Amino acid sequence: MSQSSMMTTKPLKSPRQYRALRELLAGPCSVRHLMKYAGGNNIPQLISSLRARGLEIEPVPCSGKDRDGREVRHCEYQLQPQSKHLASKLLSLEANQ
Repeated sequence: MSQSSMMTTKPLKSPRQYRALRELLAGPCSVRHLMKYAGGNNIPQLISSLRARGLEIEPVPCSGKDRDGREVRHCEYQLQPQSKHLASKLLSLEANQ
């Protein structure tokens, strides 16, 4: 990231975005996890809003079992390594809100 783009980074628009970004920086997150910790019901829209800020967040296929013991497939969102610096920069702007 260039020096000029770092200087023009604007704060995120909502506390929900900051909470989601903190969770994603800690590791891959399921939709259910983000609903619980970031808040809100429309997690794909939340992820889309973070991607619009230049963050690379990819869905990672996973498998597991549901509460009835059946095999299920789902995805977790994962912040890509090349976006971790930008994520940290955005989180540092939270105090300025």
